[in-house]
Amino acid sequence: MLRFILIFTAVLAAGCNKLPETATSTPTVAVADKSEVSAEQIKKDVVGKVLAISDVAGKGPADEWTFEASEDKQVEIIESTRTGNQLTIEVHMTTRNNPKPEEYSVQVSGRLRLKYDLKGGKWSLTEIQNVNFQYSIGVAT
Repeated sequence: MLRFILIFTAVLAAGCNKLPETATSTPTVAVADKSEVSAEQIKKDVVGKVLAISDVAGKGPADEWTFEASEDKQVEIIESTRTGNQLTIEVHMTTRNNPKPEEYSVQVSGRLRLKYDLKGGKWSLTEIQNVNFQYSIGVAT
């Protein structure tokens, strides 16, 4: 019995004399969620970006569209896929220029694929791909 008490005491003492575990400090980074990129944010993110577009009827030459802050834009998010620190969002967008009287009115509409990267805890637009974003021309009155 004395032997049992000595062994039990030795095991208990060994457990009490354990070195404290060192805490490893891992830096934490705020990770944005895919729902944080809203239609309103997309409208702001595309401003100043240039995209190759074509005529909806297939008759006109290929052209470039520069998204302006003053344009009226409608954006509907169709699909959103996140892989690690990358986010791909497919949207349907409609926008138009702001023509002066006697100028052509240009409307551009269709699907775009937007690529975002997570940088500093925020989503940053890195690429716009034209899926079927095309223009049509009319005359403003």
